This record gives sequence, C-alpha cells and structure tokens, in this order.
Amino acid sequence: MSGILDSIIINAGAEYTALDFFTHPSNVQGIPISKFSAPGSGADTSVVSRGSTTTRAFYSIGSVPSRIPGTRDIKGFFSFLSGLAWSFNLTSPRTYRGNLINYPDDGRRYLAFDDYVSNQLFPLPPQLGRNMEYTYEDYQMYFTLYLGYYEGKNVNFGVGPIYGLAVYRMDIIEREHRVSSVKNQLQELKGLRLLLEYNIGQYFPETILYNAYLFLEITSFGDLDGKGLNIKNQVTTANGLPAPSLYMNMTTYRMGVRKEIQLSKVPHKKEEGPAYPPLQNLPSAGLPPKEDTKSDSENPG
Repeated sequence: MSGILDSIIINAGAEYTALDFFTHPSNVQGIPISKFSAPGSGADTSVVSRGSTTTRAFYSIGSVPSRIPGTRDIKGFFSFLSGLAWSFNLTSPRTYRGNLINYPDDGRRYLAFDDYVSNQLFPLPPQLGRNMEYTYEDYQMYFTLYLGYYEGKNVNFGVGPIYGLAVYRMDIIEREHRVSSVKNQLQELKGLRLLLEYNIGQYFPETILYNAYLFLEITSFGDLDGKGLNIKNQVTTANGLPAPSLYMNMTTYRMGVRKEIQLSKVPHKKEEGPAYPPLQNLPSAGLPPKEDTKSDSENPG
C-alpha cells in the first residue's frame, strides 16, 4: 500500500458513537465520597450524562495503514518491527446532544459542612434533581500506530494506540439559559483502535472500485489511563462555587467502504517480451520475401 505522500483515503459509511461524560468523586480532606443513591456511581467515576448516543453518516480523509519504512523485511531480533504500521486521519465535524444529570450537584444549596457531605452522599434522584442539556461538537486529527498489523491478500487487520488533537466546543443550557459556552478548545486525544478490512475490489477488477475495501473500525478515546478526556466548562455549583472537572469517554463503531485515491503517478509495469512486435516479411541475408520469390517462379523471364 502507498504512503501518505502517494495517496489519500476517502471513507464513506455509518457510525455509532457512545459519548459519556463523568466526574471523579468529590474529596473531603483527601477521602473520596461515593454517592449511594446516584446511578452509575463508583469508586473511580460518576457518570453524569444521558442520551448521548447517535448514529449518522460521516466523512474522513486519511492515509492507508503503511509499514514503517525499512522494517518490512527485517530479520532476527528486530523482526517484530515488521509488524508495525501507521496511518493518519482527519474527520469532519460532528455534533452530539444529550443531558447532564445532577452535575455538578443536584441543585440544593448547603450552608454547613454536614449539609454538603449529606448532599454528596444522598443526591436527589434524576427526576427531581438538576437537569441540563449539552451540545458537544468537535473535529479530530490523529495518528494511529498499529503495534500489530497483518496485511494479507484480501484481509487486513490492525490494533494499536491513537494520539492526536481535537478542536471542540461545548454549550450547556439550564432552564433555557446558557450557563456555559466554550469554543475552539484544544483537546489531546489518546485512545485505542481496532481495524478489520476486506478487499471487495477483487470482485470489480475492471472498475474504479478495484482497490476498495469494506472496513469495520472500533475507536475508543479516553480509556488508556482511565481518567478520560478533560473538558473545560463554566458551570458552577448551587452555591456558586467552581464545578468539578468534567471528563469524556468516546467510543465509535464505524462500518463502510474506503477507497484509495492515488496522488502520485503510478509507474508503468515493464512488459515481458520484445519492446516491439516482430516485423513481417523482413528480408534476411539478402533473400527476397517468400511471396516475391513465389511470384517470380510463376512468371519466369
């Protein structure tokens, strides 16, 4: 397969994305507080989002997975390098909408320390607590380093980490008032990708789809270190204090067709055999062509 300077890839398909926002538990003198009545609570995180899945068409531009130069035929101790590959992707902007439940608190004011602890341990149920709507939009630019990449005749398979950047904006609306709006924020992307491709172009060798692949791709951002992707916001608690950090996990399932577009001129293959077809009736050793000899014998003198 060609590298990024030789070709680009156009992907067309459908995606299903699960987008979850959560917070780390509050601390009182360094001791995490676990919420007993909030769904999704745990020792590490508390999920505060709802209705954050979406399915839509998408477009992206990138490169085909390519071997690291000079590693394909390595033998011996460093032979594991022959299984490495990389690719680049740039996605189109996508918008996600959903609700934040009881973030950063359930809306009850507290005047004393014991009220604060009680509200954290026993928040109001989502039906009675705080409910805010959010709109999240981003586009992503990232590299994938496939630590294991198999390139067969008609099947390709790869898995490896992702690293890149995302530019995002997020609006949070509570009771028809925008309480937070951040724009053009940069976010470091870390994640993991699983890729499976099947060559459907083998069934259309004489068409423009001769090198088209059907692909299945699973991409997860924010799961490598368990901390999620930090998202800036301007929401305050019911008492007007700064809200705890909001984090995000995004898992995307994509299925579609990718088509390689060649950017550089493909060198012509050298044909076997002579450069020119043999000439007919070529005189040799001064002898006339056969048809001339035959005509002369039929008409002597």
